[in-house]
Amino acid sequence: MLGIVVSLSRELKSLTRQTIPVGDWRAITDNTLVALSGIGAERAYAAGALLVSQGATALLSWGCAAALDDRVSPGCLILPERIIGANGEIHRVSTEWHRRLYQALESKHPVRTEALVESDVVVKTSAEKRALAKRTQAAATDMESAAQARLAKDYGLPFIAIRAIIDTPSTDIPENVLEALDPEGNINLWKLLSSTVPADWIKIVQLGIQFNAAQRTLKKTRKLVLDSSRF
Repeated sequence: MLGIVVSLSRELKSLTRQTIPVGDWRAITDNTLVALSGIGAERAYAAGALLVSQGATALLSWGCAAALDDRVSPGCLILPERIIGANGEIHRVSTEWHRRLYQALESKHPVRTEALVESDVVVKTSAEKRALAKRTQAAATDMESAAQARLAKDYGLPFIAIRAIIDTPSTDIPENVLEALDPEGNINLWKLLSSTVPADWIKIVQLGIQFNAAQRTLKKTRKLVLDSSRF
């Protein structure tokens, strides 16, 4: 049984039309369970553990990631061979599962396999991204995949991550966007509108365009991923 953890409800839409409350799960096929975790490692670990308690025998981290490498761009697909924890611990993904997915995906969409590194906070500036890239040599970063890797290791289960790039290394996220974002990944629109200065609107619109590119990639690869991830 495949268990997929998604952190944001907007990312969930690339996988299923079902609505899943944060902290809960649903079956989207006879052999696939999906949980919506919210933002961060602790929530992701708990959501994965919930799926394991419901019978999941393999774990997949699904969603978006921030670019650290100039060679990846919005919409690029990351299928990392290893996940680097915030503490520097290296987690290798399931070799056989990775091979199957890579073979299924690479003929349909460009796939990168460089490392994905965990961040315990949102990496919001280009300077922070460059520093993280220099320290880890990773191509991208997210906040949840390493938690899934740790959970899979704890339970002795196969694990893999699939992430679509949402920005570029030079993208800066306006502070008011982060202030309007709650731990469940929802944006308080009134708070955003009331605090946004005109100069930030261009950045916000650009982020929206880049997010849509990532979503299109995830939607295009959904069927191939599920068909190649039967447990």
